[in-house]
Amino acid sequence: MARAPIALFAYKRPHHLKRVLQGLVANDLAGESPLILYCDGPKADATEVDRKAIDQVREVARAAQGFASVEVIEAPANKGLARSVIEGVSHVVEQHGRVIVVEDDALLSPHFLRFMNDALDLYAADEQVFSVGGWCYYADPAVLGDTYMIRYPDSLTWAVWERSWNKLEQDGAALYKKLQRAGRLKALDADGRVRYFSRMLKDQVEGRIDSWAIRWTASCVLHGGLSVFPSRPVALNKGFGDGATHETGGEHGEHLQLTSAPIPVERSPLVEDEQAIAQWAAYVHHHFEGGSDASLKGRVWRALPNGMKQWYVRNKRTTDADPAVFAFPPVSRVFGFDRGTPVDRYYIERFLDAERAVIHGRVMEVAESTYTTRFASGAVVPAVLQFQGEATKDRVVGDLTKPDGLPAGTMDAFICTQTLNFIYDVHSAVRGLHHTLRPGGTALVTVAGLVQVSRYDADRWGDYWRFTPDSARRAFADVFGADNVQVQVFGNSYAAACLMKGFASEECDATQLDVVDPDYPVVIGINAHKA
Repeated sequence: MARAPIALFAYKRPHHLKRVLQGLVANDLAGESPLILYCDGPKADATEVDRKAIDQVREVARAAQGFASVEVIEAPANKGLARSVIEGVSHVVEQHGRVIVVEDDALLSPHFLRFMNDALDLYAADEQVFSVGGWCYYADPAVLGDTYMIRYPDSLTWAVWERSWNKLEQDGAALYKKLQRAGRLKALDADGRVRYFSRMLKDQVEGRIDSWAIRWTASCVLHGGLSVFPSRPVALNKGFGDGATHETGGEHGEHLQLTSAPIPVERSPLVEDEQAIAQWAAYVHHHFEGGSDASLKGRVWRALPNGMKQWYVRNKRTTDADPAVFAFPPVSRVFGFDRGTPVDRYYIERFLDAERAVIHGRVMEVAESTYTTRFASGAVVPAVLQFQGEATKDRVVGDLTKPDGLPAGTMDAFICTQTLNFIYDVHSAVRGLHHTLRPGGTALVTVAGLVQVSRYDADRWGDYWRFTPDSARRAFADVFGADNVQVQVFGNSYAAACLMKGFASEECDATQLDVVDPDYPVVIGINAHKA
């Protein structure tokens, strides 16, 4: 049987999209699976930062590869997640009869697509099975089997057939009345053990939220549908926090780990697992409804509508920040290299990418030629400057602070990233850069602003300086001339905190990283032109 198409929904988090695409490609069935990417558009009041993030998402989507086919559908204006999902899923199932749905929040197991396709094939003809889920945040695999059935569908990574999706009731008010008439409202809340989904559906009816997920969940419950899940997750939700559109609280299920082995999919009785629904209800009661907290504050919180809770969490986060959240040791002392791409490298590469036009011809770079070849706009002849060792045809051994020992007037460009911080005689080093360039050549330089001491460099040759935009501009203007120097700031307090604590850029919210606050320079980029 042909593999199910994948519908992937994204909005304005390019790094999330990159991560989920990498997770999909790591699956052995990716090359057999068609991929359709739905990229939502900007809101009418979208900021420049939002629009830039949306454009970056679309660039990532267009570059997707490793699938049987790739189709990118870009909305000209913002639809919102609910409309995007309903329209997208409806479109795909109408064409293919079934679909695997993924949001960009997901972290995927390499066994994800295999599980989804196996379950779709096995239960294709079973009318009572409505969907397949992948994120089982409440399940205890020690108690449940490899798979289990439950009345609630997944809303992060899931799969559905056209036959069941056609039972979606989009009108929240009509759905609520149907549940009442059928005596199924109590079933929506685990037979009265919690008051979770019924409140959410009421919020939908009264316009406080716009959720496709609650309407799909309630539709499944109305018709007595079941969803099949693995007891060990093939997907995790990593979309909580400030960058998320709807998930604004702390991460639940944060203790979970993706399954390291394939999940066998064997036919189960078409009945709900009583242990599974009990585990779900206990989890919801403890995490979402306050558990045993009988205080007045707890009771008031539980009584608030979901929309009000979301507003409160966002507002509290921005106006009543608690410094205690920073009271933990750095997760990395090597700038996050051991976790991914360091935050400062994220900015360095953005700077060089924007300066591609001048990276051509003879280009010198400190220590290695990686950025020369990566960001070149045309043919290049790379040259590497090293402090010690043996000189070769493409390797120059010299000291930036001693210009007379460097080739004079021969380079079209000089790439010097995060080097001047470790040179005590900075002014001589700038003269060295100027010395190597031919007239018309350009030095592309980055220096550190708000960043930790590099222990590796400090113990070997010294870590001397942290720059401000003014000091960087003055140092280069003194040598190149003020009219020939452009300085650009990257970063903000969020980025500085993430870098200081050792988080990799992949772990950060790209829309937050891309905000520029000149009072918190993390990286400073300098374009210095030799007249």
